[in-house]
Amino acid sequence: MKIQESLTCPKCNGVHFTVKRETTFLYSYKLETHVAKENIKNDCNLPFLFDNREQIDNIEYLQCDECGTMYNYDASKDNSNIQLTILQKAIRSDYVNTPKFLG
Repeated sequence: MKIQESLTCPKCNGVHFTVKRETTFLYSYKLETHVAKENIKNDCNLPFLFDNREQIDNIEYLQCDECGTMYNYDASKDNSNIQLTILQKAIRSDYVNTPKFLG
């Protein structure tokens, strides 16, 4: 990430930010049913095989390190040369009723 301009938090004028990502996955496993019936009776662990991992939710945001204010951010739309204009406008748009920047 190449930063050419600094970001400033409109709430506290802080200049230190952290980009955070919260992701939720749904994992599914196949039970071996021919063995499961015997193991249920014996109170043993059930054998299973990994089947699939599906991403359910993904939230990315910038968080001001000084005041903790969070600003929505989508890193997948940016490349390795982030100009931060989009981020600056995203921060400002939280304080505007009808943002003029559409990406």
